[in-house]
Amino acid sequence: MRLITVLFTALAMLLNFAVPVFGSPDKVPVPEISSEGAILIDITTGQTLFAKNPDHPYEPASTTKIMSALIALEKGNLNDLVTAGPSVLDQELTQGTRIYLEPGEQVTLENLLYALLLNSANDAAVAIAEHIGGDIQGFTDLMNAKAKEIGALNTSFKNPSGLSADGHLTTARDLAMIARFAYQNPVFRDYVKTKTKVIPRNRENIPTEMYNINEFIWTEPTVTGMKTGYTSSAGNTYVATAERDGRALLGVVLKSPSKTSIYTDMRKLFEYGFTNFENVVYKPKGTALSSLMVGDTPVNLILTDEIIHTREIGSTAPPDISLHVLPIASELKEVRKDQVLTSVQTVEEDRVLNSFALMADSSVIPPQPSSESKKSLNWVAPISLILLLFLYMVYRRVSYLRRHRNIERKMTAGRYRDRDLF
Repeated sequence: MRLITVLFTALAMLLNFAVPVFGSPDKVPVPEISSEGAILIDITTGQTLFAKNPDHPYEPASTTKIMSALIALEKGNLNDLVTAGPSVLDQELTQGTRIYLEPGEQVTLENLLYALLLNSANDAAVAIAEHIGGDIQGFTDLMNAKAKEIGALNTSFKNPSGLSADGHLTTARDLAMIARFAYQNPVFRDYVKTKTKVIPRNRENIPTEMYNINEFIWTEPTVTGMKTGYTSSAGNTYVATAERDGRALLGVVLKSPSKTSIYTDMRKLFEYGFTNFENVVYKPKGTALSSLMVGDTPVNLILTDEIIHTREIGSTAPPDISLHVLPIASELKEVRKDQVLTSVQTVEEDRVLNSFALMADSSVIPPQPSSESKKSLNWVAPISLILLLFLYMVYRRVSYLRRHRNIERKMTAGRYRDRDLF
């Protein structure tokens, strides 16, 4: 009987430890990819799920056009009529994929963006750049300024198309940051998920149907768009986004050896990210993350939205992100409940991923005068004015009397002096 009990106990312990602590057997291994540089991030949280040489500089090729489109959407109007200039015939600027624009031809900015993002037309990139920036240099200045604003500090653009040029470089991490920022723009998202678009042209025997050369748009239901690229020195490049089960991922592969390998690598990255990771609530909405003193009263600063973080499924490790509450610029004497006072940043290593507003959980309002006090104060001004007027009149009267007495004394003194002479 004792032996049976021991056997049952051992069996129970074995069953309890049947699942390894490192996770579910359904997980996929860390992917091995042929691209030289790569990164996979969760779009919601911004956290990095996979990286290979993420900060090494590479040529982006036509994935450059993600930034070109972003600048066009921010600075231009889709109804603008863009007139192509002589530069659209410059082979150094437009070699490769084109829609064969002619100088003087007019196309709306809306339609040129289809040519840019679907066909990857380099002459469309030049026409857009000159329309928005005045010239190529002016437009690339806007691109580089935007990259710095986004936090892509290791990126330098030299042209709007992505053709190879000295110093035209980015990194997988920077390109992911740029693409994630562009993804927040719903108009941009609509463009990159479009399969085909016919644009009107006033000439015959030229391309009018813009065809999305991102193959995953046609074959992978979860892929929601973005951009491919190629030059002989850059190799094959690819940025893609995908959505599944309420999550959205963004992948970047750079310097890939073949056109096939960009899709093979991206499929591996997405499968790894969707299968092995999950998003969970880190800090619920309404959580107090800091406090401040308003006068002598403490006020909690609470989240206006929940903070989500991405973790490996089954992991119990603490989140690998930190929270940084931004200081309030000046001392406050009054706050209202739900008033947004500052924000908190989620930070991965030294990179800001997201920012969330913090608001006051209560009101602190200095005491106001009572209605009786206000009534009393209403009489202060007129009474003070009357009193000042009365004092002024008294002063004038006293001054007058003093002057009159002085005159009389002088006259009296004069008569006595005259009398003494006789």
